[in-house]
Amino acid sequence: MSTNAGVYDKKIAIYSFTETEDEEGFQKQSEEKILEPFAKVKTTKGFTLIANGSDFEKVYTNFTIRYSKKVEDAYYQENRKIFIKYKSQKYIVEYLNNIDEENIELELQAKKVKK
Repeated sequence: MSTNAGVYDKKIAIYSFTETEDEEGFQKQSEEKILEPFAKVKTTKGFTLIANGSDFEKVYTNFTIRYSKKVEDAYYQENRKIFIKYKSQKYIVEYLNNIDEENIELELQAKKVKK
């Protein structure tokens, strides 16, 4: 558990997104900023997966922020459709962890979105 505020040294923005249909029936995404906290950022080691006979690399980035009920609620209420913008990159949050259920830190495990 990190209580030293100095470890949260990277500015990120957390968004929720929803998919809706426009007037012509096409899917469009709308995004809403939830929070703009400072975070501790750590890239985890990649690992190779074998799926459908082909190998591919899967790399996650962990973003740890001070606890935010607003972020936790958005993750669960929006059917886990939240993402992070960090250094001009977009990361989709695949897992959220309220560390030790102490409401001190949230760990968001995310995968970089490739365009």
